[in-house]
Amino acid sequence: MNAQKKKDLQSGFKSEIDIHEKLETIFGDLLYTSDNETMGMYYPFDKYNDKFFIELKTRNIIHTQYPTLMFGQNKYNEGCRLITENPKLRIFYLWRCNDGIYYWEHNSSEHSIQYSGRRDRGKVEMANLVHIKQCDIKNLDELEL
Repeated sequence: MNAQKKKDLQSGFKSEIDIHEKLETIFGDLLYTSDNETMGMYYPFDKYNDKFFIELKTRNIIHTQYPTLMFGQNKYNEGCRLITENPKLRIFYLWRCNDGIYYWEHNSSEHSIQYSGRRDRGKVEMANLVHIKQCDIKNLDELEL
């Protein structure tokens, strides 16, 4: 793992801690999936409770910088599995960007899955990613549950 990827991961972990209280004001008490022995450190979501699962991506961009925001298809697939098991569960994918926190609720709009990625950390990192169009991404401050 190169230095930039390590820095990005550390920034992401810090971001999860920094906004935990804010997220709890919206979603209620939240647990870290990494603290759950059956989920573990590499579980596709970061936080959860009995009503919600939340994945947080931290991006050092203005949220509208690109036509879409994206996350790994593995997270989407796990979200589908969780909702199949518990249809009342709600799943949110969040992006903490330089201009705020934005979200997309699982299957709330059309999306595409594309083999894509990034090349800015010294190597090509590609995977199947879920792309959400900007028009379907909402400001977290406007979320009403």
